[in-house]
Amino acid sequence: MKALLLVMFFWMPLSQESNLEVFVGCRTPEIFSNYRNYNFKQEIRSDRDGLHVKIKSRTLDFKNLTHVIADDQSFIAGQDPLVRKVFSQLRQNAVSVGDYLRNLSSFLANSIIYCQEELPQETTAVLLNRRAHCIGFAHVAQTLLTCVGIGSRTVNGFYLRESNQVIEPVPHRWLEIDLPGQRQVFYDPQYQDFSSRYLLIDQNVIFNQVERFRGIIVKKNKKLIDE
Repeated sequence: MKALLLVMFFWMPLSQESNLEVFVGCRTPEIFSNYRNYNFKQEIRSDRDGLHVKIKSRTLDFKNLTHVIADDQSFIAGQDPLVRKVFSQLRQNAVSVGDYLRNLSSFLANSIIYCQEELPQETTAVLLNRRAHCIGFAHVAQTLLTCVGIGSRTVNGFYLRESNQVIEPVPHRWLEIDLPGQRQVFYDPQYQDFSSRYLLIDQNVIFNQVERFRGIIVKKNKKLIDE
């Protein structure tokens, strides 16, 4: 019986759901708002002392993203030869959206090094230098997703770094990508995944207009779900 349960665990398409509730002492709560898409939900409640945030997210299960991809030949033709070379590598044995995202994640993890230096963050420059911060990772992923007709947009917010129940928000950028069936999902090219450690800001707000703030964890949990 135990052996059967183990087999079922490894073969069932399970995803991980993360829930995080935090309180942040931010004096400008209007920069945050409620938001939800297919794998993320952010609920905001402000009071005179700060901001209460409830965040729920699901990791992406590539096995379930079975829609067949098709090359955007006109877009590809206009790209730098280096972009076309990388795309050719990613396209090998990639039939579905999940296949392609898996290849893209592997390439980013193994070929691009995170670097805080003030280097150019455009797609071709990142591929040449093999170094980037979150903006460069997002640009490369966005370009390579467009090569197979997958639309996306950059998203600004914070990665919530935790230390002893204290939250330190780190400015960060990731992508929201369009999946078949009018589904929008968050995907982080730098970390190649997504969790409830993200806090979304209004996309009209500029980072340097946001004051530094910290927060505390009120509640958190994770669970496996069958999609």
